[in-house]
Amino acid sequence: MKTKQIPAIVMLTAGFAVCIISYINDYSLSFLIRALLGVLIGFYVLGFIIKIILDRSIATLDEEVTADDLGFVDGEILEDEDEAEDVKEQ
Repeated sequence: MKTKQIPAIVMLTAGFAVCIISYINDYSLSFLIRALLGVLIGFYVLGFIIKIILDRSIATLDEEVTADDLGFVDGEILEDEDEAEDVKEQ
């Protein structure tokens, strides 16, 4: 899974929400710029933390799944579960 884009997506989504809310509430431009800068920085950090957590969980899942679990033995796919169990016992 590609997680490189997650911080940018989270940050831009939050920035879009701030812009819409600021427009609806008719905030001044100086307040909008300061609020937008704070939100973009904060949500970029939050997105980066989410990315790190996802990368670690994906790495853990990849370690749990091995070739034997998928039915591969010596590069060949075993056709049925009985054949896979016989190979594991040897």
